[in-house]
Amino acid sequence: MEQVQEYEAPSTAETVPGFPQPLVIGREPRVISQPGPMPAVRRPDTEIDGAALPGLEVRAASIRGDAHRYYGTVRQDAMGLWYDGDRTLLACVADGLGSKEESHVGAATACEVAQAYLSLLPLRPEHVTDAGNFVDGVAGEIRNQADQLGMPLDELSTTFLAARVQEMPEASVHRAVLVRVGDCMAWHLHRGVWTSCFREDDDGTEITSSATRALPHDIEHAEVGYADLYPGDMLLLCSDGLAKPMRGPQVSSQLASWWSRPPSLPEFFWQMSFRAKTHDDDRTAVCIWRV
Repeated sequence: MEQVQEYEAPSTAETVPGFPQPLVIGREPRVISQPGPMPAVRRPDTEIDGAALPGLEVRAASIRGDAHRYYGTVRQDAMGLWYDGDRTLLACVADGLGSKEESHVGAATACEVAQAYLSLLPLRPEHVTDAGNFVDGVAGEIRNQADQLGMPLDELSTTFLAARVQEMPEASVHRAVLVRVGDCMAWHLHRGVWTSCFREDDDGTEITSSATRALPHDIEHAEVGYADLYPGDMLLLCSDGLAKPMRGPQVSSQLASWWSRPPSLPEFFWQMSFRAKTHDDDRTAVCIWRV
């Protein structure tokens, strides 16, 4: 009589061959990097996107932090990308305040409605009034959302950063003009060196007074920055979940090495999932390469 072999399921502890665990940079984190309880609010753990545009290559990801995974709480970061089909790309990131349970709604709203106010984004960094009009429009949409949902306005508080990247044919350059409220960051990577796109103080560190500022309030504190992107350059927009670990030279140099060229989407997700002790917040980045 023919014997039938029983199927033996593979161990769940095994990893997919050739696909390593996220890189640990510095000290080993305490929180494990794997899904935990399902959040009461259904929102994807991770968003990932990318595009190949004339003169530009884009990679973007918003990843729930290991702490939120461990406690089963929702990802509070958001991102958005739009291209007008001609010469202009709009990219934005937002980070709902951790102290507000519904702040993910404010972050998502800001990134969803930004396109409607693209015409108000300044074409030049000195056009500060235009920047105020842009964030005022986005803030108004957050207020409307709070009214519709019957939520206190402060519960939807979110930091916000947007960049208008436009081809300048006469100068053979793509110019990025950026507007932010809060502590999201933007860096220009040129020949392996990171440079902040926003005003810095005398000792070269980021201004920290913006850390608690957020929409829909603090419209008057909108900041404007810019970067000119030449072939080989990259523009990074990110929430503080990535900005904070980048203050360490190990992380910033590793990312500069990884992002010297546009990675594949799977590579980008793996790179964004690096682990570093005490840095387990949501992590969102939009990377725009001038190719």
